[in-house]
Amino acid sequence: MNAKEKDTKQKILDVANHLFAEKGFSGTSIRDIAKVADVNLSAVNYHYKNKENLYAQVFQQNHRWMEESIAQIGSDDSIDSKEFSWRVFDFFVNNGSPLLNTFKIFLNEKLDNIPDEAFVDCKGNMGPPGHEFFVKKIRQDVGDEVPYEGIHWAMRMIFGDIVHFGIMMNAPMMKEKIKDQPNFQPKAKKESIYNLVEAMLDFLKANPDRWKM
Repeated sequence: MNAKEKDTKQKILDVANHLFAEKGFSGTSIRDIAKVADVNLSAVNYHYKNKENLYAQVFQQNHRWMEESIAQIGSDDSIDSKEFSWRVFDFFVNNGSPLLNTFKIFLNEKLDNIPDEAFVDCKGNMGPPGHEFFVKKIRQDVGDEVPYEGIHWAMRMIFGDIVHFGIMMNAPMMKEKIKDQPNFQPKAKKESIYNLVEAMLDFLKANPDRWKM
């Protein structure tokens, strides 16, 4: 594939990402995508075969984008799980459009074409993008006494809070309503995330037997 074909393929993917998030799978046609991308209909079919495959490719691209971005944050060994969680939240807030698109696609459609491997870690546990870095940071902070199941539980709770507020702070309807609210200011939100993570860690360390079989 030459450079021009690669550019065309990526352009189609980017347009499809936007249209699928806006209109859903059933509301978007290959013809719509070709028109907005300013390419021939045959180009879409050549690169992606069909709409179902294109849809799967869009989701995988978004999932990979979040995985790689969170991995980059997690590569800093000097930060603990509280600071790591805050930086992931800050990343989501500052990348609102792709975050919203990703979760619209995830929530709006049945993703039969997405392989199970996209959602599970090496232990076979399902988790969000970059969850293994949350697990690693939490493990470093609580030690080896806490079973993996407990750490995975804490990761899910923390990630859920981060995504919830990241989406809220980027949702068009909410942006204007919360911009002056004290609890949504960066300093207050950082303190809130720190408190949440600290509470989770304290609970794990105080109750290591809760997850033991």
